[in-house]
Amino acid sequence: MKKLVILIVGIAMFGLLATADCFAANQVNISASAVIDNHSPEIDVTILKFTDGNPDNDPWTGSTEVSSMDFGTLVSSISGGGSSGLWYSTAGFCVVIFTQPYGKPYEVKSTCNGLVGQTTAATLPAGSFGLTPVYSADDEWQWDGGSAAQGPMPAGASLGSAGPAIATDKLIYSSESGTATARILQAYYGLPPYKAGGADPHPGFEPIPLTQAPDTYTGTVTITISQK
Repeated sequence: MKKLVILIVGIAMFGLLATADCFAANQVNISASAVIDNHSPEIDVTILKFTDGNPDNDPWTGSTEVSSMDFGTLVSSISGGGSSGLWYSTAGFCVVIFTQPYGKPYEVKSTCNGLVGQTTAATLPAGSFGLTPVYSADDEWQWDGGSAAQGPMPAGASLGSAGPAIATDKLIYSSESGTATARILQAYYGLPPYKAGGADPHPGFEPIPLTQAPDTYTGTVTITISQK
C-alpha cells in the first residue's frame, strides 16, 4: 500500500511539470508610458552692457553681463569737444533673447510705459529711448562639448523695425508659421545721441533737451513671448 501511494504522488508531480511546460509563454508584453506636458513658449535673456558703441556689431565682445539697464548720468558733450545739444548716454544695452517655442508659432514683443522722474514726475521724450531688433546667423547654441551657429532666419520669419522703445507690444520678432524653431535674438536699447552728420539714430527719434528737468528717471521694460 505504501509503494502505491509513492507511485501515485510521483505521477502527480510529473503531470504538474508537464502541464507547466506545455503552457509556458513564448512572449511577454510589458506596458510603458511617458507624459509630455503642453508647454507654452518660453524665453530666457542675457543683458549685455557696452560703452564702446559696439563697433564690431557683436554684443558679446567688449561688454559686461548685467542684471538691469542702468544708463548712468547722461552727458551732453561730444567726442573732440563741443556740445551735442541734447542729453544722451554713452552706454548701450543688448538684451540677448533665447526662445523656446516648443514648435508653436510665436512673437516676441517689448513694452515700456515710459521713463519717469522720481521727484518731478517729468517724463523723457518717448522717442529718446530706442529699440533696435537684430538677428545674427552667427549667434551660437552651446552645450557641454559643443556649439553650433543658429544659421539664417527661417523663411517666413521677420524682425520688428527700429524705433522708440517707449511703446506697447513693440514687435521684436515674429516666427515662421507651422512648426516654429528656437532662435537667439538681439534687442538693442539705448538713449543715443545723433549719428555722425546729425542723422537720427532710429526712426521716431526725439532728443532729450538740455532743458529736461534734473532727476533720476526710471521705468520698466517688459519682454514677452506669446503664441500667435
